Amino acid sequence: MGSPEAPSTLRSWMSAVGEIARAVNAAEPLDGVLARVAEQACALIGFEYCAVMLAEPGEEHLRVAGSWGLSRDYVALVSDTGSLLIHPAGPNLDSPAAEAYRAGRTVAVSDVGNAVRYGRLRHLAPKQGYRALIAAPLHAPAAGTLGVVVAYSVAAREFGAPEVELVELLADQAALACEAARLRNDQQNVITELSRTNAELQRSRAVTDWAERQHRALMRLVLDEVGLAGLVAALADTLGASVTVEDRHSRVLARAPATGYRAPPDEAARRRRPVRAALDTLARHNEVVEVRFDRSGRPGASAVGHPVGRAHGVWVAPVVVGGELAARLWVTNPRAAPAPVERRVIERFALVVALEVLKHQHLVDVEERLSGDLIGDLLHPGGPQHPQGVLDRAAALGHDLDRPHVVAVLALDPPGPTPRLAEVVRAAARQATPPLVGPHEDVHVLLFPDGPGLDDVLRGVLAQVELALPERTATIAIGPVADGLADHGSAYRVARGAVRLRRTARPGGLVDVRDLGLAAFLLEEGAPDTLRRFARNLLRPVVAHDGQRGGDLLPTLRAWLAAGCSTSATARALVVHPNTVGYRIASIEKLTGRSLRRSDTRLDLQLALTVRDIVQVEAP
Repeated sequence: MGSPEAPSTLRSWMSAVGEIARAVNAAEPLDGVLARVAEQACALIGFEYCAVMLAEPGEEHLRVAGSWGLSRDYVALVSDTGSLLIHPAGPNLDSPAAEAYRAGRTVAVSDVGNAVRYGRLRHLAPKQGYRALIAAPLHAPAAGTLGVVVAYSVAAREFGAPEVELVELLADQAALACEAARLRNDQQNVITELSRTNAELQRSRAVTDWAERQHRALMRLVLDEVGLAGLVAALADTLGASVTVEDRHSRVLARAPATGYRAPPDEAARRRRPVRAALDTLARHNEVVEVRFDRSGRPGASAVGHPVGRAHGVWVAPVVVGGELAARLWVTNPRAAPAPVERRVIERFALVVALEVLKHQHLVDVEERLSGDLIGDLLHPGGPQHPQGVLDRAAALGHDLDRPHVVAVLALDPPGPTPRLAEVVRAAARQATPPLVGPHEDVHVLLFPDGPGLDDVLRGVLAQVELALPERTATIAIGPVADGLADHGSAYRVARGAVRLRRTARPGGLVDVRDLGLAAFLLEEGAPDTLRRFARNLLRPVVAHDGQRGGDLLPTLRAWLAAGCSTSATARALVVHPNTVGYRIASIEKLTGRSLRRSDTRLDLQLALTVRDIVQVEAP
């Protein structure tokens, strides 16, 4: 095929350039625009095939980005990463397209059969069936050389200056299309980033507005003095969660909502490592902490197919007063995991809750002081100086002292100041009417309304006191029931006598001296050391006999006295023959040298057993 003449009219070229420009302005895909360039090169200049090749990132090889007339197999072969290397190792791997790109100038090959310097042509040309080609670089002012335009002819031919100029003109159009696509892509990226930033700003503004609304609502709640219950209900409604405020002793101060409420982890869960670790964190960081635990109550429940109960999670925030942890604010089962702004709202609520807790603590402090003063007046030697005033003050604290009350005495070893002891006792008692608690002499007095289950209550109090004061030993004595105002003094002295007696031997534990009869008088008035010596001397031979022979004299004596000195009743209680009881009673008389027919002997032995029970010694 001979050299074509220049385009017959300028109109054809202007139409071609305009078509390419419209495609660029219409934001057509780049490969489509470059295919138009290749098509125009074939139509206007008279080539059979044409390809626009772009350099891959890293400028290691060229790939076909748009073509006209070339077969798919050839395009795939040329675009292979090992075909058109931009910087080949030697002439056998070089190509006119790669040289045009490297040198930044047009390269023409009139006959590929004679192009010995381009080893790749001998392999590629037969695949498509061309004999001549011309390659012009794509120059972009801002980005440099982007690629090449390669036009192919099936016949060997020489390329004149007009053809070279026209190919270079089309290469410039392809470069402009690539640059426009790059600028458009950069512009689109900027628009996308601006849109994303704008959306983020809008979300941030919405979050800020929400947080500000919550802050204003919180301030309204404070000004309206809705109290702790109102604050907790508002936070529960805001988060769609269950909210609990508890003091440092895990006593619930307020909770919400009224229906659908879910409690925070129970005591068993809090002893396990995940919950314990989260609670320990509260002492170091003033922030909302997520608590991970299994509500099923069984370690590893999820591993064996049991459902895990933290579908929506549990969070806890510290309520700090005076630099110390005063309470905890639990958020259980919210609609969704709290976002950072919602956590800040929880922390703000915790600050306001701290004010309410501070007010509550102030009231508790006042109540403790009033309770202590009341106990001091109630136990005044000789009885209360102003009985009606004591009754009125007790009534103001929720106690009717005309009704039976149990006087208990709490002693701590070693002695020393015990701040917040009354708070610990009230929290452990968990009663609708908290006990009156106050220091008196060298012990603390606990005054409870008489009722069932008091033993269990006082055991719980003892356990909590020992937990709160692990370095101290706590002893509690339950004194007689005070039926009226004048009975409290004597009941206190009996309980204090029991505590003093217990502390001389083995401090700690719970002592019940409510039903001692005449022995109570001795506890009230007697000296602890004297009582211990009395019990030890009287019971020593009996205890020694039981210790040496494995006998049952002491249990038999206790049962016989409890049965009203009835041999038959004792035999039934011990499930032995009455003669056995008689023999054992005779042995006790022989060992002690005293007759159990005498009432004073029976009274002495009863008192000795009571003292032994109180001091809890193995061998008096």
